[in-house]
Amino acid sequence: MKKRNILYTLAGSILLLLSTASCSDFLEPKSPNEYVPKDANALQELLIGAAYPTAYGGNRFLTFVDCFSDDWQFHKLDASFADDDIGRETALRALFTWQPDMFITMETQGYSYNNIWQGYYKYILGTNAVLDYIGDVKGTDEEKNYVIAQALALRGFYYFMLVNHFGAPYNYDKDALGVPLKLESKLNAEDEVLIPRNTVGEVYKQILTDLNEAERCFLTLPKAKQYQLDYMMNLPAVQLLKSRLFLYMENWAEAAKYANKVITDWNFSLLDLNNLPEPTKKEPYYNFVSPDSPEAIWFFGNIDDLAGINESVALEIEDPSGKSVYRDVFIASDELLNSFEENDLRKDNYIVKEFDNTNTEFLDSYSVYGKFKISSKGAPQSGESFALALRLSEAYLNLAEASALNQQEGAALNAMKTLLEKRYKTDTYQQPANLTGETLVNFIRNERRKELCFEGQRWFDLRRYGMPSFSRMWAKEVYTLKKNDPSYTMPIPEEVLRENSSLEQNPLAPSRKD
Repeated sequence: MKKRNILYTLAGSILLLLSTASCSDFLEPKSPNEYVPKDANALQELLIGAAYPTAYGGNRFLTFVDCFSDDWQFHKLDASFADDDIGRETALRALFTWQPDMFITMETQGYSYNNIWQGYYKYILGTNAVLDYIGDVKGTDEEKNYVIAQALALRGFYYFMLVNHFGAPYNYDKDALGVPLKLESKLNAEDEVLIPRNTVGEVYKQILTDLNEAERCFLTLPKAKQYQLDYMMNLPAVQLLKSRLFLYMENWAEAAKYANKVITDWNFSLLDLNNLPEPTKKEPYYNFVSPDSPEAIWFFGNIDDLAGINESVALEIEDPSGKSVYRDVFIASDELLNSFEENDLRKDNYIVKEFDNTNTEFLDSYSVYGKFKISSKGAPQSGESFALALRLSEAYLNLAEASALNQQEGAALNAMKTLLEKRYKTDTYQQPANLTGETLVNFIRNERRKELCFEGQRWFDLRRYGMPSFSRMWAKEVYTLKKNDPSYTMPIPEEVLRENSSLEQNPLAPSRKD
């Protein structure tokens, strides 16, 4: 698309600009020669380059959204790492088994992308810079409101992700420590060292404030500017994020209200999986993270960031040939795969079958990714497509769950029927009988797991469901995450603690043994 090319060009120019100086140098110009935006259009370019999570390069922030959940398992073959991959095994085992020192172990073994804290705050810094400058630049109210709306929506989204990684679940303890709220771009040595952590409740309050103001600014714009197919943040995305936020806060009425807005106020539509294009050698899977998808609302993130933690390594397996083969370290869990019924089309369309690069044939197991662009060899097509999208199906799931929990069971059942009739083979979906109360809620949540698999939602959902206990195996060893386990909240990386003496580490679980 032409607009996409424009987006990438602008982003590249701003990223180049930012790479020539530190963030603090850029945000606090010291001479007339340094870049200072003069109008709202310049701030829009700054926003694209410094605050949008693009499909290429950039900071990692999606790395850990899925890997802790019960949708992942160690390769089900009786496998072991080759001798020259022991360091990799050590790092990935620490991550997969929720070890409290996982980041220290990963850093020791050469994994350099574990500081997602830094990645999120760099994007937040970009949004703050735009908001700090907006009052001093030229432009119409419409131009300024458009920039403000995007910046606030992005900041709200980033803080939502941060607090759900590093803070306790809101419905468990909103007074627990969350993450520091940095709401302006001005930096100095004292700021960088002494910003303490706000509570989870305070962070959620700020997220809601940002999303509310983003919505208000979008509503001042012409309808055509509230949503455009150009990869910019938009009003229906803000409304979907508000629906998700209210769901986490257990405000069922507002969660349903905003889900309904996404469903009824816009022209998105659910894909009927029966009508997907036939797979080809060039395009073996449909790309749901694409403007061609009628249910995609907003696109974000880098595929390598999302899928890169799952590496293919030479695993020693019991094989008649006696040779090592390259297999994914992690695959989709048996529990997830077995939850799909026979006529459910989602498993084979949403999850990519594991691919053996040594003989270019699909294997029997499924990997831990899907929905984005997949190459002709069954591999993630990084740099050519975004990793994730906010999709219309989430609005139906939010509406259903919130309605069921708010004793509006008819609305919940209707939402699920509308969604699932598009996911099963034609005329085969039959809604289970006697869906009411807790049984209905569990049904909706199980469908949410399947519909949103590998989109970075399962781990956060497990947290808000009450942090249940479950186990995973590494080879033949069993590791258990206990109910309300401290490892449901990620440890803050040591390098972050070293840089900010006001931060307090999260409670850590004991070292996990098999």
